[in-house]
Amino acid sequence: MTASPSSNSRNLLLWLPLTLVALGISAAVGWRLGQERGPSPAAPQKQEQQQLERRATALESKWIAGDASESEQLQLLRLRLASGDRQGAIALLEPLSERHPQQWSLRLLLADLRQQQNDTTGAEREIKQVLQRNPLQAEALRDYARLQLRLGNKAAVEEQLKRSAAAAQGRPEALPIGLLKADLQQRNGEQAAAESTYTNLIAAHPSDPRPLLALALLKQSQGDLATARQLLLRAKLHSSAAAGHVLDQVAASWSVAQVRQQAPSGEATSLQKPAAEPEASSGTNGNELGGS
Repeated sequence: MTASPSSNSRNLLLWLPLTLVALGISAAVGWRLGQERGPSPAAPQKQEQQQLERRATALESKWIAGDASESEQLQLLRLRLASGDRQGAIALLEPLSERHPQQWSLRLLLADLRQQQNDTTGAEREIKQVLQRNPLQAEALRDYARLQLRLGNKAAVEEQLKRSAAAAQGRPEALPIGLLKADLQQRNGEQAAAESTYTNLIAAHPSDPRPLLALALLKQSQGDLATARQLLLRAKLHSSAAAGHVLDQVAASWSVAQVRQQAPSGEATSLQKPAAEPEASSGTNGNELGGS
């Protein structure tokens, strides 16, 4: 599910993007108003559930009476999302998104909920409203592409990404839009075109690990494990220590796959000496994930 909101009055616009993410996570993991079973004793769980239900009832009453503040409406939105009340969440999001049209996260959440209700026409309308305000909004482009591909409108996606990529040249949005374009090319079986797009993105954004990682995955899917691992090493140079550790684990798993590929019979005599790999610069300890 896309992200969701929380905050109050004029500061609402500043806090919505962060709280949208938090609410989306709570809904995605299936939080059901304290009904999930865990190591906590049953009595505290029941007490917490009752408190949440009382709070939800109070907020519902205020909203119906027209007395709920925006902060309270956002709290109620969170409770409705968490309880799986999609229609109720839509009823809250519609006026919120109208009052705050610059908050694209609200529109995309509304579009996502409409899709879950099988209202693809409504979902497309919400996404297009975001793109009308900002044709380079990467998240909206991603959701638009997913929806159109689901509907079988591949040509519409290709045309939209082509226009957006041309408009994004020289701007920060060029990278995420380029990655979307390459992903679509892979979906269409255009592996050479996707590789070319990734290569161009790497040249244009040499300190960002994302196109390096994307190309590494493409190479790995093609069985070119040596090149894939070299790309991972390059991505690690622009990654945080934590991300670098993950990349090491991925590279190690690919090394095992390479050994298995070279010795399918399991006999040591069939193993080939792996190609030497370039060492990372001693002055860089594989940190800072390209600001992403």
